[in-house]
Amino acid sequence: MLHDYYKDRTLLVAGATGFVGQALVAKLLADLSSVRRVFVLIRPRTRVDGVIISADERLQEFFEASVFRPLRGRPEDFSRAREKVIAVTGDLTLPGLGISPEQRKILEVEVDTIFNSAATVVFDEPLDVSLKMNTNGPLALLELARSCAKDVDFVHISTAYVNGQLTGSIPEEMLPPGHTVRDVVDFFAVKERALQAAGESRFAALADVPGHFDPEAEIADCEEFCRSVYEDSRSPAREAEFRRGIDSERRKHTMTPAQMERRIEDRRDKWIEQRLVSEGMARAKGYGWNDIYTFTKALGEQMLVKHRGDQVLAIVRPSIIESSLVDPEPGWITGLKVMDPLITAYGRGLLPDFPAARNLTIDLIPVDIVVNVTLAAATQAIAGQVRIFQVATGSENPVRLTTIFSSVRDHFLRNPLRDRDGRAPSLRQWSYPSVRRFKLIFYLKYLIPISAEEWILDKLPESLSKPRKRRLLASLKVRLKRVLYYADIYQPYTHLHCAFETKRTREMYEKMPVAEKELFNADVTRIDWPSYMTDIHVPGLRRHVLKDEVRNQEADVDAEFDPVSGRESNDMLADEAL
Repeated sequence: MLHDYYKDRTLLVAGATGFVGQALVAKLLADLSSVRRVFVLIRPRTRVDGVIISADERLQEFFEASVFRPLRGRPEDFSRAREKVIAVTGDLTLPGLGISPEQRKILEVEVDTIFNSAATVVFDEPLDVSLKMNTNGPLALLELARSCAKDVDFVHISTAYVNGQLTGSIPEEMLPPGHTVRDVVDFFAVKERALQAAGESRFAALADVPGHFDPEAEIADCEEFCRSVYEDSRSPAREAEFRRGIDSERRKHTMTPAQMERRIEDRRDKWIEQRLVSEGMARAKGYGWNDIYTFTKALGEQMLVKHRGDQVLAIVRPSIIESSLVDPEPGWITGLKVMDPLITAYGRGLLPDFPAARNLTIDLIPVDIVVNVTLAAATQAIAGQVRIFQVATGSENPVRLTTIFSSVRDHFLRNPLRDRDGRAPSLRQWSYPSVRRFKLIFYLKYLIPISAEEWILDKLPESLSKPRKRRLLASLKVRLKRVLYYADIYQPYTHLHCAFETKRTREMYEKMPVAEKELFNADVTRIDWPSYMTDIHVPGLRRHVLKDEVRNQEADVDAEFDPVSGRESNDMLADEAL
Protein backbone atom coordinates (compact mmCIF):
# COMPACT_ATOMS: atom_id res chain seq x y z
CA MET A 1 0.00 0.00 0.00
CA LEU A 2 2.58 2.57 1.06
CA HIS A 3 5.34 1.29 -1.21
CA ASP A 4 3.08 1.40 -4.25
CA TYR A 5 1.84 4.88 -3.43
CA TYR A 6 5.27 6.47 -2.90
CA LYS A 7 7.05 4.89 -5.85
CA ASP A 8 8.39 7.67 -8.13
CA ARG A 9 6.43 10.37 -6.29
CA THR A 10 7.76 13.87 -5.67
CA LEU A 11 7.01 15.30 -2.25
CA LEU A 12 7.13 18.71 -0.60
CA VAL A 13 7.62 18.83 3.17
CA ALA A 14 7.03 22.03 5.17
CA GLY A 15 8.39 21.97 8.71
CA ALA A 16 11.09 19.43 7.83
CA THR A 17 13.58 20.83 10.35
CA GLY A 18 11.12 20.42 13.24
CA PHE A 19 10.71 17.37 15.47
CA VAL A 20 8.00 15.59 13.46
CA GLY A 21 9.38 16.84 10.14
CA GLN A 22 12.84 15.39 10.78
CA ALA A 23 11.36 12.03 11.69
CA LEU A 24 9.10 12.11 8.62
CA VAL A 25 11.89 12.81 6.14
CA ALA A 26 14.20 10.25 7.79
CA LYS A 27 11.51 7.55 7.59
CA LEU A 28 10.79 8.37 3.96
CA LEU A 29 14.42 8.11 2.95
CA ALA A 30 15.12 4.98 5.01
CA ASP A 31 12.05 2.87 4.21
CA LEU A 32 10.38 4.42 1.15
CA SER A 33 13.50 4.87 -0.92
CA SER A 34 11.60 4.58 -4.21
CA VAL A 35 10.41 8.18 -3.88
CA ARG A 36 11.66 10.27 -6.77
CA ARG A 37 12.39 13.52 -4.97
CA VAL A 38 11.76 15.32 -1.68
CA PHE A 39 11.61 19.11 -1.65
CA VAL A 40 11.98 20.61 1.84
CA LEU A 41 10.87 24.17 2.53
CA ILE A 42 13.54 25.85 4.64
CA ARG A 43 13.78 29.40 5.95
CA PRO A 44 17.24 31.04 5.90
CA ARG A 45 18.48 31.72 9.42
CA THR A 46 20.31 34.79 10.68
CA ARG A 47 22.99 34.15 13.29
CA VAL A 48 23.63 36.42 16.26
CA ASP A 49 26.60 37.94 14.42
CA GLY A 50 24.39 38.86 11.46
CA VAL A 51 25.63 36.13 9.11
CA ILE A 52 22.79 34.56 7.08
CA ILE A 53 22.69 30.76 6.87
CA SER A 54 21.11 29.88 3.53
CA ALA A 55 18.53 27.16 2.96
CA ASP A 56 21.16 24.97 1.27
CA GLU A 57 23.53 25.40 4.22
CA ARG A 58 20.74 24.56 6.62
CA LEU A 59 19.96 21.44 4.59
CA GLN A 60 23.56 20.32 5.11
CA GLU A 61 23.13 20.84 8.86
CA PHE A 62 19.83 18.98 8.63
CA PHE A 63 21.56 15.83 7.34
CA GLU A 64 24.08 15.98 10.17
CA ALA A 65 21.28 15.61 12.73
CA SER A 66 20.99 12.53 14.96
CA VAL A 67 17.80 11.40 13.23
CA PHE A 68 19.88 10.36 10.20
CA ARG A 69 22.53 8.49 12.19
CA PRO A 70 21.17 5.02 11.27
CA LEU A 71 20.99 5.97 7.60
CA ARG A 72 24.49 7.48 7.67
CA GLY A 73 25.64 4.06 8.89
CA ARG A 74 24.76 2.79 5.37
CA PRO A 75 26.95 5.16 3.31
CA GLU A 76 25.72 4.13 -0.14
CA ASP A 77 22.05 4.36 0.85
CA PHE A 78 22.67 7.68 2.58
CA SER A 79 24.40 9.10 -0.50
CA ARG A 80 21.50 8.10 -2.77
CA ALA A 81 18.96 9.47 -0.30
CA ARG A 82 20.86 12.73 0.09
CA GLU A 83 20.74 13.35 -3.66
CA LYS A 84 16.94 13.14 -3.67
CA VAL A 85 16.45 15.98 -1.19
CA ILE A 86 16.39 19.57 -2.45
CA ALA A 87 16.12 22.70 -0.33
CA VAL A 88 13.49 25.27 -1.31
CA THR A 89 14.07 28.71 0.18
CA GLY A 90 10.80 29.80 1.74
CA ASP A 91 8.90 31.09 4.76
CA LEU A 92 5.30 30.25 5.64
CA THR A 93 4.77 33.72 7.08
CA LEU A 94 5.62 35.54 3.82
CA PRO A 95 3.37 36.22 0.80
CA GLY A 96 3.55 33.33 -1.65
CA LEU A 97 5.46 31.37 1.01
CA GLY A 98 8.53 33.46 0.15
CA ILE A 99 9.32 31.06 -2.70
CA SER A 100 11.00 32.48 -5.81
CA PRO A 101 8.99 32.37 -9.07
CA GLU A 102 11.54 29.97 -10.55
CA GLN A 103 11.31 27.46 -7.70
CA ARG A 104 7.54 27.79 -7.52
CA LYS A 105 7.22 26.82 -11.20
CA ILE A 106 9.29 23.69 -10.55
CA LEU A 107 7.11 22.74 -7.59
CA GLU A 108 3.90 23.34 -9.52
CA VAL A 109 5.04 20.95 -12.24
CA GLU A 110 6.65 18.20 -10.16
CA VAL A 111 4.96 17.87 -6.75
CA ASP A 112 2.53 14.98 -6.13
CA THR A 113 2.07 15.18 -2.33
CA ILE A 114 2.47 17.98 0.22
CA PHE A 115 3.07 17.34 3.93
CA ASN A 116 2.70 20.23 6.35
CA SER A 117 4.21 19.72 9.81
CA ALA A 118 5.21 23.37 10.24
CA ALA A 119 3.79 25.01 13.36
CA THR A 120 4.58 26.92 16.48
CA VAL A 121 3.38 24.87 19.43
CA VAL A 122 4.15 27.45 22.10
CA PHE A 123 0.95 27.60 24.11
CA ASP A 124 1.15 31.36 24.78
CA GLU A 125 2.80 32.62 21.61
CA PRO A 126 1.88 36.21 20.67
CA LEU A 127 -1.37 36.09 18.70
CA ASP A 128 0.03 37.50 15.45
CA VAL A 129 2.92 35.01 15.33
CA SER A 130 0.65 32.04 16.00
CA LEU A 131 -1.87 33.17 13.37
CA LYS A 132 0.83 33.50 10.72
CA MET A 133 2.25 30.06 11.39
CA ASN A 134 -0.72 27.92 12.42
CA THR A 135 -3.57 29.51 10.47
CA ASN A 136 -2.37 31.47 7.46
CA GLY A 137 0.66 29.29 6.71
CA PRO A 138 -1.35 26.10 6.01
CA LEU A 139 -3.72 28.11 3.81
CA ALA A 140 -0.79 29.39 1.73
CA LEU A 141 0.39 25.80 1.26
CA LEU A 142 -3.12 24.81 0.19
CA GLU A 143 -3.02 27.56 -2.44
CA LEU A 144 0.25 26.13 -3.72
CA ALA A 145 -1.28 22.64 -3.88
CA ARG A 146 -4.25 23.94 -5.87
CA SER A 147 -1.95 25.69 -8.35
CA CYS A 148 -0.01 22.49 -9.15
CA ALA A 149 -0.39 20.76 -12.50
CA LYS A 150 -1.06 17.37 -10.87
CA ASP A 151 -3.83 16.37 -8.46
CA VAL A 152 -1.82 16.90 -5.30
CA ASP A 153 -2.59 15.05 -2.05
CA PHE A 154 -2.36 17.51 0.85
CA VAL A 155 -1.66 16.13 4.34
CA HIS A 156 -1.83 18.60 7.22
CA ILE A 157 -0.57 17.71 10.70
CA SER A 158 -2.76 19.38 13.30
CA THR A 159 -3.37 18.39 16.94
CA ALA A 160 -6.05 16.37 18.71
CA TYR A 161 -6.39 19.31 21.10
CA VAL A 162 -8.22 21.40 18.49
CA ASN A 163 -11.14 19.88 20.41
CA GLY A 164 -10.26 22.22 23.26
CA GLN A 165 -12.19 21.77 26.49
CA LEU A 166 -14.41 18.94 25.24
CA THR A 167 -14.52 15.93 27.54
CA GLY A 168 -15.56 12.32 27.05
CA SER A 169 -15.16 10.55 23.71
CA ILE A 170 -13.91 12.89 20.95
CA PRO A 171 -14.79 11.84 17.36
CA GLU A 172 -12.52 12.04 14.30
CA GLU A 173 -14.62 14.87 12.91
CA MET A 174 -14.59 18.59 12.29
CA LEU A 175 -16.62 20.84 14.55
CA PRO A 176 -20.00 21.65 12.96
CA PRO A 177 -19.63 24.70 10.67
CA GLY A 178 -20.25 27.99 12.41
CA HIS A 179 -19.69 26.61 15.91
CA THR A 180 -16.96 26.86 18.50
CA VAL A 181 -15.91 24.39 21.17
CA ARG A 182 -17.86 26.50 23.68
CA ASP A 183 -21.02 25.97 21.62
CA VAL A 184 -20.55 22.20 21.74
CA VAL A 185 -19.75 22.17 25.47
CA ASP A 186 -22.80 24.30 26.33
CA PHE A 187 -25.12 22.40 23.98
CA PHE A 188 -24.01 19.02 25.28
CA ALA A 189 -24.37 20.15 28.90
CA VAL A 190 -28.09 20.71 28.27
CA LYS A 191 -28.75 17.80 25.89
CA GLU A 192 -26.41 15.15 27.33
CA ARG A 193 -29.01 12.66 28.59
CA ALA A 194 -31.17 12.90 25.49
CA LEU A 195 -28.19 12.46 23.17
CA GLN A 196 -26.92 9.47 25.11
CA ALA A 197 -30.35 7.84 24.97
CA ALA A 198 -30.53 8.37 21.20
CA GLY A 199 -26.93 7.27 20.69
CA GLU A 200 -26.31 10.45 18.74
CA SER A 201 -22.95 12.19 18.32
CA ARG A 202 -22.81 15.64 19.90
CA PHE A 203 -21.31 17.00 16.66
CA ALA A 204 -24.09 15.51 14.54
CA ALA A 205 -26.76 16.79 16.91
CA LEU A 206 -25.42 20.32 16.59
CA ALA A 207 -25.12 20.25 12.80
CA ASP A 208 -28.65 21.59 12.24
CA VAL A 209 -28.36 24.32 14.86
CA PRO A 210 -27.56 27.69 13.24
CA GLY A 211 -23.97 28.76 13.96
CA HIS A 212 -22.62 32.22 14.60
CA PHE A 213 -18.85 31.73 14.39
CA ASP A 214 -17.13 32.84 11.18
CA PRO A 215 -13.44 31.82 11.29
CA GLU A 216 -12.55 34.21 8.47
CA ALA A 217 -14.11 37.17 10.26
CA GLU A 218 -12.44 36.10 13.52
CA ILE A 219 -9.03 35.97 11.86
CA ALA A 220 -9.55 39.42 10.32
CA ASP A 221 -10.61 40.80 13.71
CA CYS A 222 -7.55 39.26 15.40
CA GLU A 223 -5.25 40.74 12.77
CA GLU A 224 -6.86 44.16 13.14
CA PHE A 225 -6.35 43.99 16.91
CA CYS A 226 -2.67 43.09 16.41
CA ARG A 227 -2.19 46.02 14.02
CA SER A 228 -3.80 48.40 16.52
CA VAL A 229 -1.44 47.21 19.28
CA TYR A 230 1.63 47.87 17.12
CA GLU A 231 0.30 51.32 16.18
CA ASP A 232 -0.50 52.16 19.81
CA SER A 233 3.01 51.14 20.87
CA ARG A 234 4.40 53.93 18.63
CA SER A 235 2.08 56.67 19.88
CA PRO A 236 3.64 59.63 21.75
CA ALA A 237 1.56 58.87 24.85
CA ARG A 238 2.73 55.26 24.98
CA GLU A 239 6.35 56.23 24.41
CA ALA A 240 6.12 58.75 27.24
CA GLU A 241 4.73 55.97 29.47
CA PHE A 242 7.71 53.73 28.60
CA ARG A 243 10.13 56.57 29.32
CA ARG A 244 8.54 57.28 32.73
CA GLY A 245 8.79 53.63 33.67
CA ILE A 246 12.48 53.54 32.79
CA ASP A 247 13.16 56.75 34.70
CA SER A 248 11.49 55.34 37.81
CA GLU A 249 13.70 52.24 37.72
CA ARG A 250 17.12 53.62 36.91
CA ARG A 251 17.55 55.54 40.19
CA LYS A 252 20.81 57.49 40.09
CA HIS A 253 22.33 55.77 37.06
CA THR A 254 22.95 58.01 34.07
CA MET A 255 21.93 56.84 30.61
CA THR A 256 22.97 58.04 27.15
CA PRO A 257 20.26 58.85 24.57
CA ALA A 258 21.19 55.68 22.64
CA GLN A 259 20.86 53.57 25.78
CA MET A 260 17.50 55.15 26.54
CA GLU A 261 16.24 54.38 23.04
CA ARG A 262 17.30 50.73 23.38
CA ARG A 263 15.53 50.49 26.73
CA ILE A 264 12.40 52.04 25.23
CA GLU A 265 12.44 49.51 22.37
CA ASP A 266 12.86 46.63 24.83
CA ARG A 267 9.95 47.91 26.91
CA ARG A 268 7.86 48.41 23.76
CA ASP A 269 8.52 44.82 22.61
CA LYS A 270 7.53 43.42 26.01
CA TRP A 271 4.41 45.57 26.12
CA ILE A 272 3.36 44.38 22.65
CA GLU A 273 3.99 40.75 23.54
CA GLN A 274 2.00 40.99 26.77
CA ARG A 275 -0.98 42.59 24.99
CA LEU A 276 -0.99 40.04 22.16
CA VAL A 277 -0.60 37.05 24.47
CA SER A 278 -3.31 38.31 26.82
CA GLU A 279 -5.76 38.95 23.99
CA GLY A 280 -5.04 35.61 22.32
CA MET A 281 -5.53 33.64 25.53
CA ALA A 282 -8.75 35.50 26.33
CA ARG A 283 -10.22 34.81 22.90
CA ALA A 284 -9.13 31.17 22.92
CA LYS A 285 -10.60 30.41 26.34
CA GLY A 286 -13.76 32.39 25.62
CA TYR A 287 -14.43 30.19 22.60
CA GLY A 288 -13.66 26.97 24.48
CA TRP A 289 -10.04 26.31 23.46
CA ASN A 290 -7.24 25.95 26.00
CA ASP A 291 -4.68 28.40 24.64
CA ILE A 292 -3.47 30.34 21.61
CA TYR A 293 -1.84 27.25 20.10
CA THR A 294 -4.98 25.11 19.96
CA PHE A 295 -7.12 28.11 18.97
CA THR A 296 -4.98 28.99 15.94
CA LYS A 297 -4.53 25.34 14.94
CA ALA A 298 -8.33 24.93 14.97
CA LEU A 299 -8.71 28.07 12.85
CA GLY A 300 -6.12 26.61 10.47
CA GLU A 301 -8.14 23.41 10.09
CA GLN A 302 -11.36 25.34 9.49
CA MET A 303 -9.76 27.55 6.84
CA LEU A 304 -8.34 24.54 5.00
CA VAL A 305 -11.74 22.86 4.94
CA LYS A 306 -13.53 26.05 3.88
CA HIS A 307 -11.18 26.84 1.00
CA ARG A 308 -10.17 23.36 -0.20
CA GLY A 309 -12.54 23.23 -3.19
CA ASP A 310 -11.89 19.86 -4.82
CA GLN A 311 -8.43 19.60 -3.24
CA VAL A 312 -7.64 16.20 -1.68
CA LEU A 313 -7.14 16.86 2.04
CA ALA A 314 -6.21 14.64 4.98
CA ILE A 315 -5.76 15.98 8.51
CA VAL A 316 -3.66 14.09 11.06
CA ARG A 317 -4.35 14.93 14.70
CA PRO A 318 -1.74 13.60 17.15
CA SER A 319 -2.09 13.93 20.92
CA ILE A 320 1.02 14.79 23.02
CA ILE A 321 4.00 13.80 20.88
CA GLU A 322 7.02 12.41 22.69
CA SER A 323 10.15 10.40 21.84
CA SER A 324 10.21 7.55 19.34
CA LEU A 325 9.27 3.99 20.19
CA VAL A 326 11.47 2.38 17.49
CA ASP A 327 12.49 4.70 14.60
CA PRO A 328 15.05 6.05 14.00
CA GLU A 329 16.07 4.55 17.34
CA PRO A 330 14.22 4.02 20.63
CA GLY A 331 14.02 7.29 22.55
CA TRP A 332 15.02 9.67 19.75
CA ILE A 333 13.91 13.22 20.54
CA THR A 334 14.92 16.82 19.85
CA GLY A 335 14.54 19.41 22.59
CA LEU A 336 12.11 19.37 25.49
CA LYS A 337 8.55 18.46 24.60
CA VAL A 338 5.39 19.02 26.62
CA MET A 339 6.07 16.94 29.74
CA ASP A 340 9.87 16.94 29.52
CA PRO A 341 10.57 20.17 31.45
CA LEU A 342 8.61 18.66 34.35
CA ILE A 343 10.43 15.32 34.06
CA THR A 344 13.84 16.98 34.06
CA ALA A 345 13.04 19.33 36.91
CA TYR A 346 11.68 16.41 38.93
CA GLY A 347 14.80 14.34 38.21
CA ARG A 348 16.94 17.15 39.61
CA GLY A 349 14.84 17.36 42.77
CA LEU A 350 13.48 20.79 41.86
CA LEU A 351 9.82 19.87 41.53
CA PRO A 352 8.67 18.05 44.68
CA ASP A 353 5.01 18.35 43.72
CA PHE A 354 2.75 19.49 40.87
CA PRO A 355 -0.98 20.19 40.51
CA ALA A 356 -2.89 17.64 38.43
CA ALA A 357 -5.89 15.33 38.56
CA ARG A 358 -4.64 12.14 40.21
CA ASN A 359 -6.80 9.89 37.99
CA LEU A 360 -5.94 11.75 34.78
CA THR A 361 -5.29 9.73 31.63
CA ILE A 362 -2.41 11.48 29.89
CA ASP A 363 -2.51 10.90 26.14
CA LEU A 364 1.06 10.43 24.91
CA ILE A 365 2.04 9.22 21.45
CA PRO A 366 5.57 8.33 20.21
CA VAL A 367 6.71 10.45 17.27
CA ASP A 368 7.40 7.49 14.97
CA ILE A 369 3.80 6.31 15.24
CA VAL A 370 2.67 9.84 14.28
CA VAL A 371 4.97 9.68 11.25
CA ASN A 372 3.71 6.24 10.20
CA VAL A 373 0.08 7.37 10.38
CA THR A 374 0.91 10.55 8.45
CA LEU A 375 2.60 8.61 5.65
CA ALA A 376 -0.30 6.19 5.49
CA ALA A 377 -2.92 8.98 5.58
CA ALA A 378 -1.65 10.31 2.25
CA THR A 379 -2.61 7.00 0.63
CA GLN A 380 -6.16 7.24 2.01
CA ALA A 381 -7.03 10.78 0.98
CA ILE A 382 -10.14 10.95 -1.21
CA ALA A 383 -11.18 13.75 -3.56
CA GLY A 384 -14.15 15.70 -2.27
CA GLN A 385 -13.73 14.48 1.31
CA VAL A 386 -11.83 15.67 4.35
CA ARG A 387 -10.44 12.63 6.15
CA ILE A 388 -9.32 13.10 9.75
CA PHE A 389 -6.99 10.61 11.44
CA GLN A 390 -6.52 11.01 15.19
CA VAL A 391 -3.29 9.49 16.51
CA ALA A 392 -3.68 8.91 20.23
CA THR A 393 -3.51 6.25 22.92
CA GLY A 394 -6.20 7.19 25.45
CA SER A 395 -8.99 5.20 23.81
CA GLU A 396 -6.98 2.01 23.08
CA ASN A 397 -4.08 1.94 25.55
CA PRO A 398 -4.72 4.51 28.29
CA VAL A 399 -2.10 5.37 30.89
CA ARG A 400 -2.55 7.46 34.02
CA LEU A 401 -0.31 10.34 34.95
CA THR A 402 0.46 8.57 38.23
CA THR A 403 1.86 5.60 36.29
CA ILE A 404 4.00 7.86 34.12
CA PHE A 405 5.60 9.69 37.04
CA SER A 406 6.06 6.54 39.10
CA SER A 407 8.04 5.18 36.15
CA VAL A 408 10.01 8.43 35.89
CA ARG A 409 10.79 8.24 39.60
CA ASP A 410 11.91 4.60 39.27
CA HIS A 411 14.31 5.58 36.51
CA PHE A 412 15.88 8.48 38.41
CA LEU A 413 16.18 6.46 41.62
CA ARG A 414 18.21 3.87 39.72
CA ASN A 415 20.06 6.39 37.52
CA PRO A 416 20.06 9.75 39.35
CA LEU A 417 20.88 13.12 37.84
CA ARG A 418 23.75 13.97 40.19
CA ASP A 419 25.03 17.44 41.02
CA ARG A 420 28.63 18.65 40.74
CA ASP A 421 29.51 16.95 44.01
CA GLY A 422 28.06 13.65 42.86
CA ARG A 423 25.03 13.86 45.16
CA ALA A 424 21.71 12.39 44.11
CA PRO A 425 18.65 14.57 44.76
CA SER A 426 15.78 13.59 47.01
CA LEU A 427 12.77 12.57 44.90
CA ARG A 428 9.42 12.79 46.63
CA GLN A 429 6.20 11.17 45.52
CA TRP A 430 3.82 13.78 44.15
CA SER A 431 0.59 14.39 46.07
CA TYR A 432 -1.16 16.02 43.06
CA PRO A 433 -2.64 19.03 44.93
CA SER A 434 -5.16 21.44 43.47
CA VAL A 435 -3.76 24.43 41.60
CA ARG A 436 -4.96 26.74 44.37
CA ARG A 437 -3.29 24.71 47.15
CA PHE A 438 -0.10 24.32 45.11
CA LYS A 439 0.19 28.07 44.59
CA LEU A 440 -0.56 28.87 48.23
CA ILE A 441 2.16 26.53 49.49
CA PHE A 442 4.55 27.78 46.83
CA TYR A 443 4.13 31.41 47.84
CA LEU A 444 4.36 30.72 51.58
CA LYS A 445 7.35 28.37 51.35
CA TYR A 446 9.41 29.97 48.60
CA LEU A 447 8.42 33.30 47.08
CA ILE A 448 7.51 35.26 50.22
CA PRO A 449 10.76 34.34 52.07
CA ILE A 450 12.81 35.30 49.02
CA SER A 451 11.01 38.62 48.65
CA ALA A 452 11.60 39.29 52.35
CA GLU A 453 15.32 38.60 51.96
CA GLU A 454 15.49 40.89 48.92
CA TRP A 455 13.75 43.64 50.94
CA ILE A 456 16.34 43.34 53.71
CA LEU A 457 19.21 43.54 51.20
CA ASP A 458 17.66 46.67 49.64
CA LYS A 459 17.71 48.37 53.04
CA LEU A 460 21.37 47.61 53.68
CA PRO A 461 24.19 49.93 52.58
CA GLU A 462 25.72 48.98 49.24
CA SER A 463 28.89 47.85 51.01
CA LEU A 464 26.89 45.17 52.86
CA SER A 465 24.32 44.22 50.25
CA LYS A 466 26.37 41.39 48.67
CA PRO A 467 25.77 41.71 44.88
CA ARG A 468 26.30 37.98 44.35
CA LYS A 469 23.58 37.21 46.87
CA ARG A 470 21.24 39.63 45.12
CA ARG A 471 21.88 37.95 41.77
CA LEU A 472 21.28 34.47 43.19
CA LEU A 473 18.01 35.54 44.81
CA ALA A 474 16.82 37.25 41.63
CA SER A 475 17.68 34.17 39.55
CA LEU A 476 15.95 31.82 41.99
CA LYS A 477 12.87 34.03 42.11
CA VAL A 478 12.58 33.97 38.33
CA ARG A 479 12.88 30.19 38.28
CA LEU A 480 10.26 29.76 40.98
CA LYS A 481 7.82 32.09 39.23
CA ARG A 482 8.21 30.01 36.12
CA VAL A 483 7.14 26.92 38.03
CA LEU A 484 3.90 28.79 38.65
CA TYR A 485 3.83 29.54 34.93
CA TYR A 486 3.91 25.80 34.20
CA ALA A 487 1.12 25.20 36.70
CA ASP A 488 -1.05 27.74 34.87
CA ILE A 489 -0.20 26.89 31.26
CA TYR A 490 -0.53 23.11 31.75
CA GLN A 491 -3.62 23.27 33.96
CA PRO A 492 -6.10 22.67 31.08
CA TYR A 493 -4.20 19.50 30.11
CA THR A 494 -3.58 18.15 33.61
CA HIS A 495 -7.30 18.23 34.42
CA LEU A 496 -8.86 17.33 31.05
CA HIS A 497 -10.70 14.00 30.98
CA CYS A 498 -11.23 12.93 27.40
CA ALA A 499 -10.41 10.10 24.98
CA PHE A 500 -9.75 10.71 21.29
CA GLU A 501 -11.46 8.19 19.03
CA THR A 502 -9.06 6.48 16.62
CA LYS A 503 -11.41 4.17 14.70
CA ARG A 504 -10.47 5.51 11.24
CA THR A 505 -6.75 5.31 12.07
CA ARG A 506 -7.14 1.74 13.35
CA GLU A 507 -9.07 0.66 10.23
CA MET A 508 -6.39 2.16 7.98
CA TYR A 509 -3.66 0.30 9.84
CA GLU A 510 -5.53 -3.02 9.76
CA LYS A 511 -5.78 -2.81 5.95
CA MET A 512 -2.00 -2.65 5.54
CA PRO A 513 -0.12 -5.68 4.25
CA VAL A 514 1.53 -7.67 7.05
CA ALA A 515 5.05 -6.56 6.08
CA GLU A 516 4.05 -2.90 6.08
CA LYS A 517 2.34 -3.24 9.46
CA GLU A 518 5.72 -4.12 10.93
CA LEU A 519 7.63 -1.45 9.06
CA PHE A 520 5.07 1.30 9.66
CA ASN A 521 3.73 0.33 13.07
CA ALA A 522 0.67 2.26 14.23
CA ASP A 523 -0.57 -0.23 16.81
CA VAL A 524 -0.59 1.74 20.06
CA THR A 525 -1.70 -1.29 22.07
CA ARG A 526 1.88 -2.59 21.79
CA ILE A 527 3.22 0.18 24.01
CA ASP A 528 4.20 -0.97 27.51
CA TRP A 529 4.05 2.37 29.30
CA PRO A 530 6.31 1.69 32.33
CA SER A 531 8.93 0.19 30.02
CA TYR A 532 8.58 3.04 27.51
CA MET A 533 9.12 5.69 30.19
CA THR A 534 11.84 3.91 32.18
CA ASP A 535 13.84 2.28 29.40
CA ILE A 536 13.13 4.39 26.31
CA HIS A 537 11.84 7.92 26.84
CA VAL A 538 13.80 9.17 29.85
CA PRO A 539 17.09 7.60 28.66
CA GLY A 540 16.47 9.14 25.22
CA LEU A 541 15.81 12.51 26.79
CA ARG A 542 19.06 12.29 28.74
CA ARG A 543 20.99 11.07 25.71
CA HIS A 544 19.72 13.50 23.08
CA VAL A 545 18.79 16.63 25.07
CA LEU A 546 20.50 16.66 28.47
CA LYS A 547 23.50 14.69 27.20
CA ASP A 548 24.45 13.93 30.81
CA GLU A 549 25.81 10.53 29.79
CA VAL A 550 28.53 12.29 27.81
CA ARG A 551 29.51 15.42 29.72
CA ASN A 552 29.41 16.73 33.26
CA GLN A 553 25.79 16.39 34.28
CA GLU A 554 25.31 19.65 36.15
CA ALA A 555 27.13 21.81 33.62
CA ASP A 556 25.28 20.30 30.68
CA VAL A 557 21.85 20.46 32.28
CA ASP A 558 22.40 24.11 33.13
CA ALA A 559 23.35 24.77 29.52
CA GLU A 560 20.46 22.88 27.99
CA PHE A 561 17.66 23.36 30.49
CA ASP A 562 16.42 25.88 32.97
CA PRO A 563 14.18 23.57 34.99
CA VAL A 564 11.59 26.21 35.64
CA SER A 565 12.20 28.41 32.65
CA GLY A 566 8.67 29.15 31.52
CA ARG A 567 8.79 30.96 28.20
CA GLU A 568 12.32 29.81 27.41
CA SER A 569 11.68 26.10 27.86
CA ASN A 570 8.20 26.39 26.39
CA ASP A 571 9.78 27.83 23.25
CA MET A 572 11.54 24.50 22.91
CA LEU A 573 8.15 22.88 22.50
CA ALA A 574 7.83 24.54 19.11
CA ASP A 575 8.66 22.60 16.01
CA GLU A 576 10.92 24.84 14.00
CA ALA A 577 8.65 26.31 11.39
CA LEU A 578 10.71 25.72 8.28
